[in-house]
Amino acid sequence: MVKRDILNSEGSLMAVKVELAKGFKGDVDQHPEEQISYIEKGKVEFEVKGVKRVLAKGDIQYIPSNVEHQVTVLEECIILDIFTPIRRDLIPS
Repeated sequence: MVKRDILNSEGSLMAVKVELAKGFKGDVDQHPEEQISYIEKGKVEFEVKGVKRVLAKGDIQYIPSNVEHQVTVLEECIILDIFTPIRRDLIPS
């Protein structure tokens, strides 16, 4: 299960609240926008540039522009993703 709520998409920053179910494994992603992911609840494994890191509530992961990354959910989680510039592909048409 993936639930996304766009909290802000004004100016050059975008905030997105993402809720993910335990066991979810995202596709390998890569985009030109920089990203910071703040773990609000739960536990996830982020793989960024081939380096795996387990994150829990209160941890932050920085993802540079155009770098491959993937998330695996270890415990049901809520992540606050911040992008700059705005990821237009996430805005519903």
